[in-house]
Amino acid sequence: MEIEDLQRVQTAKGEVVAVRRTTPGRPTSEILGSAVVSVLAGLAFPKTMRWGEGEHLFARPVHWLLGLLDGELLEFEFAGVRSGRSSRGHRFSHPESFEVASVKEYFEELQKRDVWIDPRARREKLVAEAQHLAEEAGGQLLVDTALEEEVAHLVECPVAVRGHFDDQYLALPRNVLIAAMRNHQRYFAIENSQGSLLNGFVAIGNSPTADPQVVCHGNERVLSARLEDARFFFKADQECAPIDRVPKLEEMIFQADLGSYYEKAVRMASLSAGLAYQLGLGAWDGLERVVEAISVRIDEVEKPTERFTWKVARAALLSKTDLLTEMVGEFPELQGEMGGIYAELAGEEEPITTAVKEHYKPRYRGDELPASDEACVLSLADRLDTLVGCFGVGLRPTGSADPYALRRQCLGAIAIILGRGYRLSLEASIEKAIALAYDKVEASLLKKAEIKARRAAARKGKEPVLPVEVEPFQDALVVDLVEFFKGRLRQWLAENLPADVVDAVLAAGMDDMTEASRRAEALAAFARQPAFADLAVAFKRVANIIKDFGGAEVDESLLSESAERELHEVFKKTAPRFEELVSGSRYEQALGLLASELRKPVDTFFDQVLVNDPDDLPRQENRKALLQELYGLFGRMADFTRLQTKDGV
Repeated sequence: MEIEDLQRVQTAKGEVVAVRRTTPGRPTSEILGSAVVSVLAGLAFPKTMRWGEGEHLFARPVHWLLGLLDGELLEFEFAGVRSGRSSRGHRFSHPESFEVASVKEYFEELQKRDVWIDPRARREKLVAEAQHLAEEAGGQLLVDTALEEEVAHLVECPVAVRGHFDDQYLALPRNVLIAAMRNHQRYFAIENSQGSLLNGFVAIGNSPTADPQVVCHGNERVLSARLEDARFFFKADQECAPIDRVPKLEEMIFQADLGSYYEKAVRMASLSAGLAYQLGLGAWDGLERVVEAISVRIDEVEKPTERFTWKVARAALLSKTDLLTEMVGEFPELQGEMGGIYAELAGEEEPITTAVKEHYKPRYRGDELPASDEACVLSLADRLDTLVGCFGVGLRPTGSADPYALRRQCLGAIAIILGRGYRLSLEASIEKAIALAYDKVEASLLKKAEIKARRAAARKGKEPVLPVEVEPFQDALVVDLVEFFKGRLRQWLAENLPADVVDAVLAAGMDDMTEASRRAEALAAFARQPAFADLAVAFKRVANIIKDFGGAEVDESLLSESAERELHEVFKKTAPRFEELVSGSRYEQALGLLASELRKPVDTFFDQVLVNDPDDLPRQENRKALLQELYGLFGRMADFTRLQTKDGV
């Protein structure tokens, strides 16, 4: 570009300097060919391989490339293979190549050659065939959309076959049967109209076969072996009661710095009791002695709140015992489920067994929540202990790694709190969890500090200064975890509410996440009303004037102007009514009260009163004190300065 290429252009914002440049187009085939190569080279696979010459990595060796654009050959090269006009069908039934003239013909010819290239068509085909076979067996296919999606992407030509297994295996727990079929073999289970499993399954093959019975027999043999193992594990596991496995958890490490699963279970028991107490569900003198009190018989506990604490604490101790069982060793996806089943078989009470069974829920976004308060409290305790421990010893998630699934743990805790409407203090809960894990976190930090000191001394050729000390970490850890929760809560709320509303509400406080969520919903609803813009503008004017004000009490004797006296009187009448509405979680009504009662007096005040009167400093400070009172009232709901109004103010 030369200086002569510059020119003056008149725009809506005034005159600017611009340059006009014409870039000639390139043939689509030329651009698309290189783009295809870039896309292929950028594909990522869990496992890759090299072959022949070149540096390309791919899941499998590339044998041929088909490239067409409007029926013409699209030329490019990838992994030493040049594109052409030919393709091939199913590798067993139609391995020969054929010429392709168009995209439409490509789809049609491949389907004739046993390759269903459209994943939606593959899925519809396999589901239809599987459902038909299930109905022939007198039942219906167990709905499993995730398995349908997975299998549809594992096969080219889905062919369903139905098999069966011995009735004796139906004595196994339902989820064990489903796991053996689904997770190990990708089989679909069959159930009757009452929801009970039948001794049949549907397997999906990847190619047509002359004798389906041969395929069926092979699948039956494999599944029978799996189910026989499961039956053996189920019987062997019941020889030891879950409560007797609790001491053995000391032999299983949860995390090197955070100790064993026994130590985690003990922390969970005490934290569960603390959360139950905070929620008003449980009460116990000396919550730190929960583990020692577990031996108390439930019928000896008089108060319902004490019984609740006893149950949730006992469930916490039992919650990880199934990790020691053979069944979970073979089917790790059943942890929690098997713990609840074994606890029930051992005679534990129903609330305890349900809490053990469901304390991993929700496992993912959209998963169902635990059904009982005991299970919800236990799940929260488990997640908070993991979050506090991992953050404390430095195992925080990064942009590319989250090995302990801390983001999912946090979102699960938020789902439970909001889903159940729990009113608890996030900071107090985190502080309780830190207190329980304090020794482990401190020991980890001291160990790392000592290693650092030894390395630094070794580089200088000196002896390290020991013992080392670490700075108090509790306050910083609370701040970090609250910010972590804030980020996840913002993400959660912003899916259904305007981002500026969510930011404004969270800026005003989120220690009670249920309360913050309700404030956000109320503000989003109020923002759709005509009075919203005027209220937001009024608050922003107040906030701008007092942003550097240090604070003071209002002196009524200095209120000389009628507008400021009126504003003060309206404030005194409105504040108690506002507090009553907020205390009753009637946030939209509270916002309406502010809009109806305060907007006009605030406007009049700004029109008639000079707040920053340079000739009367005492009255200037007093007027700012009055506005600060208003600011505190508005600030209970949200930071209105973060809201976007239609006029952009």
